[in-house]
Amino acid sequence: MHAADAVVRSSALALTLVAGAPAAWAAAEGAIVEEVRFTSGPYELVGDLVLPDGPGPHPAVIVVAGSGPNTRTQVPGYAGVRARFGDAGYAVFSWDKPGSGGSTGELVADVLTNRAAILQEGIATLAARSDIDAEQIGLWGLSQGGWVMPMAIGQGADAAFMVVVSGGAEDSIDQGMYQVGQRLVCGGAFPELGAQAKDIGSRAYKAATYEDYVAAVEAALAIPGIQAVHPVEMVPEAEWAPMPRELESFFDPIDVVETLDIPILAVFGELDRFIDPVQGVEGYASAFDRAGNEHGRVELLPGVGHTMLEQATGCPGEPGGTTASRYLELLDDFIADISMGR
Repeated sequence: MHAADAVVRSSALALTLVAGAPAAWAAAEGAIVEEVRFTSGPYELVGDLVLPDGPGPHPAVIVVAGSGPNTRTQVPGYAGVRARFGDAGYAVFSWDKPGSGGSTGELVADVLTNRAAILQEGIATLAARSDIDAEQIGLWGLSQGGWVMPMAIGQGADAAFMVVVSGGAEDSIDQGMYQVGQRLVCGGAFPELGAQAKDIGSRAYKAATYEDYVAAVEAALAIPGIQAVHPVEMVPEAEWAPMPRELESFFDPIDVVETLDIPILAVFGELDRFIDPVQGVEGYASAFDRAGNEHGRVELLPGVGHTMLEQATGCPGEPGGTTASRYLELLDDFIADISMGR
């Protein structure tokens, strides 16, 4: 386990999620689809703004994709978000990520930081339009979006509400090590071994002293099957250094969530092998309590995987099922609640 590996593996939250992603969608009758372009640093972003019928100004929701290449409509769950928010009179804005579709550039380093800056520009782009209600722009995000949205808000972005789907409630080092543990579990290991792998791996990457690092790596080397899912190698003391705490890998979205009183819906699937669902539920529930946020709701859905599909195991490679009806009910209820509060 090298410190540099943690930056690559964890801060990027490198998941490739394609199951259930719609190839295309049809705009609702009367809706207007407008191509919108904006810039953020070196990136040129291009996306679709789907406007409901009527002059506005309309409330809006921005779709924040997970990791990996995503075009504006190929985000798992996008079709349901567009349909449900659109039917409630919301404009829906999504864009091709850098390196995908019509957007330029490539997200390589400081992925969360760059994506948060892009999101801030996206919000500003909508807020400047006369047909959008600048006070009613909210966010829906999947997976890595659960880190991007709070980071953008913590840096000054204004969001009227937030929907977090399988977004996690810990830093991306812990989240990355959760994935490692779940690969072991999906390979036949007991769940307790998966939890042990997460804990030991996190301690190795976050070690403040070489002695702590050695103890954690020695423990990791003793985990059966670990080399097959996450190669472990002891770094000599002369080549080792603790990971700088200012790296985005240490960003914990809960540090922001616990300061918010906006409506927030956080939904997790019990069978999620990419984001720790139990820790996620506990993290969000505790954050709502600390913030005194009476508009926050968090739910754990049984028999549901990372992208809100009904599944048997949630393990990578399992064919996708149908979208969980309970998730859609929660989304409908949330949209009704925030619409009544406008």
